[in-house]
Amino acid sequence: MSYGPSPVPARFQAVVDEAKTASARRWNAGFVATGAVVVVVAIAGIAAMVATGFGSWFTIALVGVFGALGVALTVTSVLRGRILRLLAADGAPACTVSDAGVALAGSPAIAWTEVVFIGVLNDRPRTSRLRSVPVFGWFGSLALKAGNGTILCEIAVRDGEALRAAFTDRAAAKRVGLYGRWPDGSRHGLLPLLLDSVLSEESTQAVVQVLFAEAQARGIPHALHESTFGFLKWKGPMLDPAWPGEIA
Repeated sequence: MSYGPSPVPARFQAVVDEAKTASARRWNAGFVATGAVVVVVAIAGIAAMVATGFGSWFTIALVGVFGALGVALTVTSVLRGRILRLLAADGAPACTVSDAGVALAGSPAIAWTEVVFIGVLNDRPRTSRLRSVPVFGWFGSLALKAGNGTILCEIAVRDGEALRAAFTDRAAAKRVGLYGRWPDGSRHGLLPLLLDSVLSEESTQAVVQVLFAEAQARGIPHALHESTFGFLKWKGPMLDPAWPGEIA
């Protein structure tokens, strides 16, 4: 188990695109505020209708759905903000690669011996298709502005609980997903990185190329997928020992 600062000199560093990062943070903060306002308005509206007897139960239920959407918007935006902080911490390179391992701006350094796999999901084809769908395309475009990237890079580690404990940012630590316990007692962890949310196109491609090259040199499983289902099928058995052996 090895998580924390690494004294080994960096061989590759990627820095955030400041303009893109600032824009994503503003939009995401706006989503959080909007969601909170929607929830407050919905609660106030329901309370007023119940107190005055105005409106049917259908109307109350409709306002309740409106409030639930506000909750969903707030929660997803808060979670997205935590993911963005993994790469966009003030004053630190977004991604640093050395002979010892990989470090992120908002994460402890991860030794190569702790990496289970590196997987990348290119969601751009699906996103492009959704943009042509009325309503969904509009909301999707807004989500992209708020930092909902289309290039998802996931780094899986052998001891997710230890990685979580090594974080100084407790909110960001919660973005390390934990899975079933393996025979040795460890729970693999998954670190999601929305690369193109805060990196330029050139840096996004460079990070993927460097991480894949390092993984290949060390015999670490790595793959690029464009299908969410295919990505899940590939990584699932490496994350959870209870994962089904075959998925139709």
